[in-house]
Order: sequence, then structure tokens, then C-alpha cells
Amino acid sequence: MEPIGRRPAVRLRQLLLWAWIIAGVVQVRAAHVLGGNITYVCLGGNNFQVNLGLFYDCTGVAALPQTLTFTSACGTQSVVVPAPAPVEVSQICPSQLANSSCNGGSLQGVNLYNFQITVNLPPCPGGWLISWVLCCRAPTLNLVAAPGTYVEAVLRNDLAPCTDSPQFAEQSVPYICVGEEFNFNFGVTAAPGHNLIYSLIGARGFATTSAPVNYQAGFSGTVPVPGTTIDPFSGQISFTPGAIGKYVFVVQVDQYDANGVFIGSVMRDIMLIAMPCNSVPPVVQGFATLSGPNDGVLFIGNNTIEVCHGAPFCFDLVFADPNVGDVLSISSQAATLLPGTVCWAGDVAHSPVNLLMQVNDGACPVINTSTVGVTITSVVPTGSQPYAGLDATVQVCPTALVFDLVDELGGSPDPGGFWMAPDMSFHGPQFNPATDPPGTYLYVAGNACANDTAQLTIAFTTNLPDAGISGALNLCGIASAVALVSALGGTPDVGGAWTHQATGTPAGSLYDPLLDVPGVFVYTVSGVSGCADATATVTVTEQNAPDAGADNSITLCDQG
Repeated sequence: MEPIGRRPAVRLRQLLLWAWIIAGVVQVRAAHVLGGNITYVCLGGNNFQVNLGLFYDCTGVAALPQTLTFTSACGTQSVVVPAPAPVEVSQICPSQLANSSCNGGSLQGVNLYNFQITVNLPPCPGGWLISWVLCCRAPTLNLVAAPGTYVEAVLRNDLAPCTDSPQFAEQSVPYICVGEEFNFNFGVTAAPGHNLIYSLIGARGFATTSAPVNYQAGFSGTVPVPGTTIDPFSGQISFTPGAIGKYVFVVQVDQYDANGVFIGSVMRDIMLIAMPCNSVPPVVQGFATLSGPNDGVLFIGNNTIEVCHGAPFCFDLVFADPNVGDVLSISSQAATLLPGTVCWAGDVAHSPVNLLMQVNDGACPVINTSTVGVTITSVVPTGSQPYAGLDATVQVCPTALVFDLVDELGGSPDPGGFWMAPDMSFHGPQFNPATDPPGTYLYVAGNACANDTAQLTIAFTTNLPDAGISGALNLCGIASAVALVSALGGTPDVGGAWTHQATGTPAGSLYDPLLDVPGVFVYTVSGVSGCADATATVTVTEQNAPDAGADNSITLCDQG
């Protein structure tokens, strides 16, 4: 294929016209698309195989050709990709697959269409944006009306010349049980030496554009179902659906090279279908735990393991099902990602790895499943002894602003470490007094080959500043000097400072009507431990002194 952005303009107009005609045909069928994503694989020589994966509800018609748009500083071009043969990915037990809607039956069926095209994308400043949009969705519980569907991928081959995008191992439209906790992972893998960060984002595709769509009250892109959580390092999603119907989830996966440079991203927009279930789905009990040797192994997040190159390790992950008689079946791609067995030794040539563990209870016709991703990253020694700083204790005001935890440690801690909360769960680098509990937080610097720790103990101060309650003074213009604090109500702290409100200039603690000008005086008690200053005011007015006039005499004539 010719390089994108370099074809003659007439050819581009022909392609755009074809895409417009096809879009008009697809409008009425777009509601059958249940989700999708764009990924790419580098073939060398600036050639990339781009894949548009679309999930279709089998109650609709088969997929038609779709349009991919390539945008960069080098130009923009849209290309129509022929429709491939579908692959059924229905979450139905094998004995009932013949009864899915993909095969003419009544059971909810789903087909996956992988639209593929090879393109030449020369490096351009800012990279390439690969996008697809289609009008309309099936009605959902968390979006307003039935807006369009939009997905994109970012390719920064100006920074990383020949890099594959993150790839999705999980290829299904999950059926989930109403009122039951659901655990889900897309099993995304990255190129060796690269790191992934996951986030929930808002759905897009308003009016067949990339514009955001609107959410129903109580729902949002970051919280598509109330109570939803996502682990930014493993991509693990957990939530409990509250009603029967479809929920839209959009996950963005950002890819970074070994130096932390952003080199691309992908997103998956997917509907999760909640339905009543006759049995409780299997659940994972807690997080992965190490078994056997653990030297050179470090947990850097829930189900996120860092292992020193060559260090052997094993981990346990427990699934349970409360339904008596259910037989759980567990599958994974361990055979291809971790050669030999799940017990493994760190290998930088196979890093990072997102091991997708899927368990199902064999229910029929709809299988109940849970998926868990365990991310494993192999590292080598840094060459220097890590330093986490010195232990410290701080008093923090409950109303203080958010602050960086590492700034409170003694010494000069190495940057880039991670924190654990008092309950030993993983914690972000900042402390928010409004939501985080006091206690001892642990900072870990270094990596699995060598690391160091420091503790930061945080306590909330009860010594909140009190400036009292604002008051007023009405004085005689010739009265004696009066302490301003005497006009304040409550129990103001001593040692505060007075200022003129109008000018901000300092004022004395005494008001002398013979020397001072009436007005509003501000009393400020400085906060400590991050507490805001407390203030109160005294409004002073003066009354003129009573005046009986000057003594005088009068002489009267007595004409008696």
C-alpha cells in the first residue's frame, strides 16, 4: 500500500465518498455493534498491520466494510477495510453453542470481526492517530440515548520507530450476574521492556464524531457503574451491576518505554451485559500471594509482581464458588507467555507479561466467568544501592491540602518508589487528609533486585486554630483604649495578629479612640501542620462625646 498521506487527492476523495456511502448504509445497523478496539503490529520498514476488532450482536446482520481514518502532521486519509469472516465468541457452554443467535438459535450470541489492513506510516511529528466511528449504539443503562461508538489508537513511531501496540488477549462481550461482584481483565500484553498504565475514560462518538457522549445521572466514564474500581497497573476491573441491561465501559491503555516515555495507546469500548443468574459466579479470593522462594521478588501493586532477572518464584491465586456441585475450570495463556509453567524465573526477554487467568463454573447455557490479570515485570539491578530516606513522623491538619508523601521523609529519598498504606494495601504517592486515614505509610525504593524502605507515621492534629467569633465595638470618641480581643466571642487563641481589613497593614491589639480611626480589624491565628489560618473580625464605630457647650454669662437690665 502507498504511504498514508501521500496518495493523489483525487484518490482520497474517491475513498472518502465510498466511506460516506457505506456509512449511510450502516447507520440503521450500527446498534448491533457491542464494542471494539484498534491495535497495530509493526512489520518493519514503516509498515504496520492495523486491526479493527468489532463485536457484533448476532441478532443483526453481518458486518459491512468499515472505514479507518489515519491522521498526523503529514496528512489525513480514510481507508475502507473489507469485512472479514466472523468468529463466534459467545459466552455459552459448548453443548449449547448451536442454539446461539449466531447459528439461528435464541440464545444471545456474539461474533467478533477482525478488520485488517497493512499501511505504510512514515514517522511524523506527534505520531499518528488511527480512529473509527459509527453512529448509534444499543440502548444502555449508563449512557444518555443511543450515541455513536468511537475508538482510536495512538502510534508514536516518531519516538519508537517499530513498536507494536498493546494487544488484548480477552476477546468477548462478558455476560454478568446482576447483584454479584464481577472481576474482569482484558489480559493486555505489551512489547518487551514496555510498561502499561490503565484508566477508565468517558465513551465517545457523539453525532459520529470523536466528541464525548453524555452519561445518565450517577454514572460517568471513570465510574461507569457505581463502585467500579480499576487497578492502573494490572488493569483489573471490579464492580457489582445493580440492574438488568447493558453497561458501557471504556478502558484506555497507555504504553511507555523503559525510560517512561509515552509511545502509544489503545482503547476498548465494550458493553457488559447484566442478566439474572441461577447461580453465583466464581470469585477470586484476595490477590496473588507468593509461594516457595521469594528472594528477588517484590509486589509493586495488587497482582503486580516485579522479579529480578533469573530469580525463581511461584504465586498462588485462589478462586472459589459457593455453589455446591460446581466444578471450576481455569485457563490461561501461561504456556505461551511463561514457557514451562506458572512457576517461573525472571527473564527480561519476556517482560512485561500480563498473565490472564480465567475461571468458569461450567454453567449452561450461559457460563459464569471471572478473569484476573497478574502482571509480571522482570528487572535487573540498578547498579547503585537504593535509598528510601529516613523514617519520619508528622502532624497533619484534617483540613490540610493534598501533599506528596515523599516530601515528608528525612534525607534525600530516591524518586520513583511506591507507597503502601497502613493496612498494607498499595497507595498513591500523595496523601489526602479528607480521605486517607492516619497511620504508618511505607515507602519502597529500588526494585526487586535490591530495595530499601522508610516509614512515615502520620497523625492528625487536634490543635486547630481558633480566632473566636466576630464582634463589634461601639466606643465613645473620648473613651480609654480598649483591647480589641474583648469584642470577640468564643474562646479565641492568644498570640494572634491584628490588621486593618481595608489596607492589610498591622494594627495594635488596643484600640484608642483618641489615636485610631474606626473600621474593621481582622484577628488572625496562624494554622500549624497544614491547617488554614483562622480569622475573625471586630467592627469598631465611634460616637461623638456629649457636648453641653461652653460656660457663658448674660447681663439683663432691671427696669423694674
